[in-house]
Amino acid sequence: MKRAVVLFSGGLDSTACLYWAKKNYDEVIMLTINYGSNEERVTNKVAEFFSKELNVPLKIVRLEFLEEFSKLRGTTLVGGETPKVTAQKLENLDIAQETAKSVWVPARNVVLIAVAASLLDALGGGDIIVGFNAEEGMTFPDNTPEFVEKMNNMLKYGAMSEVKVVAPLIELDKRGIAKLLKEFGAKYEYSNSCYMPKGFTEEGKPIHCGTCESCVRRHRGLIDSIGEDRTVYRVQPRI
Repeated sequence: MKRAVVLFSGGLDSTACLYWAKKNYDEVIMLTINYGSNEERVTNKVAEFFSKELNVPLKIVRLEFLEEFSKLRGTTLVGGETPKVTAQKLENLDIAQETAKSVWVPARNVVLIAVAASLLDALGGGDIIVGFNAEEGMTFPDNTPEFVEKMNNMLKYGAMSEVKVVAPLIELDKRGIAKLLKEFGAKYEYSNSCYMPKGFTEEGKPIHCGTCESCVRRHRGLIDSIGEDRTVYRVQPRI
């Protein structure tokens, strides 16, 4: 039996991974990690929505130490105000890298993969499904094929069961991910990419700020790829 744990953070990437895993594995578990981020309450509700929508069991794990370390570093994702950007600014690699540094949670993907590996090792092995992609890999070193390869080398020694990281979106940008979500018929408007979400609509859709890096990347990818964006924004992103 093929088993997978999907690291689910609520955005387009992890939502696409969840739909992909449902088609490719016999057993799928959603794992959402809480560490005091600004979008945590929204992320948890989004995870609960897709858990019911796709009939996938959900585990939510809180890591208080990661919240503490994030505040120590000063990341804007935990209790701060994330930078406002436009699509034009994101084309400037220096600006994109500065934004990435601002929202960097210390060694987050290393920690999250370790937690997922621990769960799978306890269950007898399986794959960790992550939403790493080519667009974010340009500014986040822990979203690259090299990172996946090195983590898998480590897991050969760090787990008694056979556990490995699988990144099905690693060669795609947001446009490719948007196209994949449309092919899956995913209710992407119930996902959340925003660093500073503003709650929910009456229908339960997350309200995105529309001005953070993640909102801009989301809107650009959807519009450029499938010609629509059913996401609710407080301010329409500038692309």
